[in-house]
Amino acid sequence: METLLAASGIDKIFRRPQGDLKVLDGCGIELAADGATAITGPSGAGKSTLLNILGALDRPDAGEILFRGEAITGWKNERLAAWRRHHVGFIFQFHFLLPDFTALENILLPVRIAGGDHREARPRAEWLLQRMELADRADHLPGQLSGGEQQRVAVARAFIGSPAIVMADEPFGNLDREKGERISRMLAELRAECGAALVLVTHDLTLAGRADRRLDLREGRLHVVDSDSERIEPQD
Repeated sequence: METLLAASGIDKIFRRPQGDLKVLDGCGIELAADGATAITGPSGAGKSTLLNILGALDRPDAGEILFRGEAITGWKNERLAAWRRHHVGFIFQFHFLLPDFTALENILLPVRIAGGDHREARPRAEWLLQRMELADRADHLPGQLSGGEQQRVAVARAFIGSPAIVMADEPFGNLDREKGERISRMLAELRAECGAALVLVTHDLTLAGRADRRLDLREGRLHVVDSDSERIEPQD
């Protein structure tokens, strides 16, 4: 299976008056082009930090990241921003919808930011709303939507640019279990339909168990979790 994104030797150190904190220590990961990877681990282990580095929202202190075999770690900020816009979709725990934009306009926002034609992208945005069972909410403002509906808009927004990778950081952590389960199924179906890779940071082990593989982040390194025995083993 094609490796889409590969990271190796990733270090991240937070400088603090009380002493430096190394949250990632030689961390490495390979993402298949159409696979779903869940990253679990205790609070404060560095899961969100790792996700931000993989999505080029943050830079590592050491290590290398390859996208389709090309090193992107040393790119300038402008080039990294363009790479994110064209290849990565993000879903966060809080939806971050613009309050004065309708559901449809929020989904189209990444297209506008990238300088694309939002009119050409509108049919895809409408299709995404339909796939997320929100076709009748297209003209609603975020304040007129429930929490679950707002997060479904955020999921749709992540896919508007046909990304190669979707990075999801505790996307259902702010919802009750029933709503989280429903939207997680929608996300899985949409990801498979769009052919995107998924990296999911979550504390929900049930949700993590539905991914193709689960990696556990502890003491700065990723470990493979055997789905049958729940045994945690270091990556090779």
